[in-house]
Amino acid sequence: MKINIKKKTVILWSIAIIAVILLPDSEMYYQRYKLRSEKLPEQYKSYTTLDSLKDNDYQIIKLSRGIHEPVIQENDSTIVIITKRDHDSEKEGANNTYTWYKINLKGQITDSLQYQYNTENGIHNYQTFNDYIVDVDQNTYSNWLKDGDTTHYPYKNIDDAKIFSVAETENIIANRDYMYDDIIHSESPGNEYKYKLTVLKDNVWNYFYAEKDWHGYPKNTPNKKAIDFSNAGYEVDKSTGLIQRDHTQKEVWNARTFWSLKNLSWGTGNGSGRNGWTGTSYFSIKMPKKTLHYKQDAFIEHPDNYVRDPFSFFVYQPKNGNYMLLIDEERQLYYLIRPKKL
Repeated sequence: MKINIKKKTVILWSIAIIAVILLPDSEMYYQRYKLRSEKLPEQYKSYTTLDSLKDNDYQIIKLSRGIHEPVIQENDSTIVIITKRDHDSEKEGANNTYTWYKINLKGQITDSLQYQYNTENGIHNYQTFNDYIVDVDQNTYSNWLKDGDTTHYPYKNIDDAKIFSVAETENIIANRDYMYDDIIHSESPGNEYKYKLTVLKDNVWNYFYAEKDWHGYPKNTPNKKAIDFSNAGYEVDKSTGLIQRDHTQKEVWNARTFWSLKNLSWGTGNGSGRNGWTGTSYFSIKMPKKTLHYKQDAFIEHPDNYVRDPFSFFVYQPKNGNYMLLIDEERQLYYLIRPKKL
């Protein structure tokens, strides 16, 4: 039976049109098909997120940092972590809350100090430097970090009657620990201002005022008791890491169709942009007594299978200690993992 030439032409054109439609998305269809056969190995199905991790021997305490403050190594057996909750302008009467926690080698919180204030009742600005908690707005300091004394002692202006010149300011901070500065505006029509600098020398705190032309902004003196995490990063793909990535499971092919009209664009889907898979990574945490497990979202790039984590941890484990502290910089969180039986 002979096929009519017109029908044959229609069939060929139909095949060509289907090919034009499907070929740009061939990678998408292929990757989706492959994912059907990639099943999660049985041993990872019990992993939960870190927030939901439950264990008979260890517990996880989650603390919201809300502030870029260092972890303080107060002595060989004690660290101090600092958290802050900012004033909620939409909630009348809400307070700013600063909290300092002392943690021993077992992961126990042995002492804590908390300050709350409402901006309508008074202004405070707490900074932690070496062994001191300094309120740079009220010009007071506390020795609580080193001896538990919660008293706030006042410190003085170097010269109440003077605003120092640029040259004089440079001379003052040249032989002192430069800790903090702020701009102080006047109520004059010209909105004149000056700088207030807080400094430390021989365990004596002072502040002074510098003229508005001072804009040197020298690097603040490093906090000598801050723990250095530069060599304690998130090396999850190295065998030496305290946290290791056990497995990554691809779950959804991320690229859109080539013919996407999203955002009034054409041809911006499968053929361009960052292609890859959204999925889940599965991790092990090496604790002194046992290994814990958790999972978190991940993005796997195509075609090199490079894994990108949405957030990462700095890891601190004290020498001769029983706990681990995970510091999530991106989300401003602490995870304190410690034994249940202290």
